[in-house]
Amino acid sequence: MTDKRKELAWGVAGAALLILVPLAAIAARNGGLIDDPGHDLPGRLYGILAGLMVAAYGNVAPRKLVRYDPDPTRAAARQAALRFSGWVFVLGGLANALIWIFVSPIDLATLLSMVPLLLALALVFTRCARLRMEKA
Repeated sequence: MTDKRKELAWGVAGAALLILVPLAAIAARNGGLIDDPGHDLPGRLYGILAGLMVAAYGNVAPRKLVRYDPDPTRAAARQAALRFSGWVFVLGGLANALIWIFVSPIDLATLLSMVPLLLALALVFTRCARLRMEKA
């Protein structure tokens, strides 16, 4: 299997998990297999899986995003920025998943779960902007 097909297979598997796990929770609740009085388990499972997928992407991205280097003289700075963004997204995704696990009620979890992801994006944007300003 080629690398492109492997990436596609992982993407399809991740999408299938995001769809099938909450659907299985709904079916289990409707079938009386689990007790979900607040009817929030499927949403929580989706949030947990989404956070874990962000963390997984953060783990893989620094190794995959090396297709084009417009400035080969700054390869070390570019690699450091990729590693930084990877760590930030791993930590942001894990924090997102932990919020979905531990924060109650679900309305508060919905709101708070965006904070680590927005913070991660802001940190990566700031780091990239700083590197761009140093280049100029």
